[in-house]
Amino acid sequence: MASDTPESLMALCTDFCLRNLDGTLGYLLDKETLRLHPDIFLPSEICDRLVNEYVELVNAACNFEPHESFFSLFSDPRSTRLTRIHLREDLVQDQDLEAIRKQDLVELYLTNCEKLSAKSLQTLRSFSHTLVSLSLFGCTNIFYEEENPGGCEDEYLVNPTCQV
Repeated sequence: MASDTPESLMALCTDFCLRNLDGTLGYLLDKETLRLHPDIFLPSEICDRLVNEYVELVNAACNFEPHESFFSLFSDPRSTRLTRIHLREDLVQDQDLEAIRKQDLVELYLTNCEKLSAKSLQTLRSFSHTLVSLSLFGCTNIFYEEENPGGCEDEYLVNPTCQV
C-alpha cells in the first residue's frame, strides 16, 4: 500500500543536499577532500539526518555515488554536531570514524562494517566520555589485528578486556 502523504520538505532538502554536496554544503579542498563551507553551522538534528540518509542512499539500489571524504564534513564539532548515527556495511572505514572522532556521540550503531579494523578501537575509545549506546553488530574485523602486516596471514584477537 503506497502512502498518499508527500515527502517532507526536510526529506527533500536532505536528499538534494546529499546529491549535490560540493555545491550546497561543502566544497572540494584539494580536488578530493570535501570540506564544509566556513559560514555553515548545522545542529545535531540535521547532521544526524544527513549521515543516516547518506548511509541509506549509498546502500539503496539507486544511482547515488558515494563521496570518499563525506565524513570529513563532520570533523569539526564547532560547525557540525553528531549525536545519534547508524552506519552499516562496507561504506564505513577506519578513516571515516577517525574523521568524526571529535564529535560528542551519544549513540553509535555499526552494523556489518567489515572494513573497520582494530585501529577503530582507539577511535571508539575517544567517544567514551559521551557515548551511552554502542552497537558493533557484525563488525568482526574490529576485534582482530594482524601481528605481522605483509607477512604472516594469521590474525590475533585484540585484548577483549580493553574498555571502549
